[in-house]
Amino acid sequence: MATYYDIKCLPLVNNVDKEKVEEIKNSILTNGWKGCPILYTDLGLVTGSHRLAALQSIEETEDYNDVLDENIAEDVSDIINDYCEKNDTYWDEIDFSYLRDIFAGTWVEEYKDEIEEW
Repeated sequence: MATYYDIKCLPLVNNVDKEKVEEIKNSILTNGWKGCPILYTDLGLVTGSHRLAALQSIEETEDYNDVLDENIAEDVSDIINDYCEKNDTYWDEIDFSYLRDIFAGTWVEEYKDEIEEW
């Protein structure tokens, strides 16, 4: 597992809606971190652009509790690399709007109802 500080500089996987980011930020500040970890590789995020942007906003406002130090992200490089190898594809060819084929049968599947791109 990784903290915000381990992933804060990774590129986002998609564009973010500022209102959604603010909503997530407020939820994190009120309720702490809940649900699926942000999924990432050394090449960038796989999921969690809005959640990472919310955490970045929390850091900027210095309004935060311990959430930035919590384990909130999971490196899925091995899963992605296996998928790419089995399917003769590369990171930059992956359709990140549909992740079921990549993560079906892995521990990530336990969060399928929370992953919009599933």
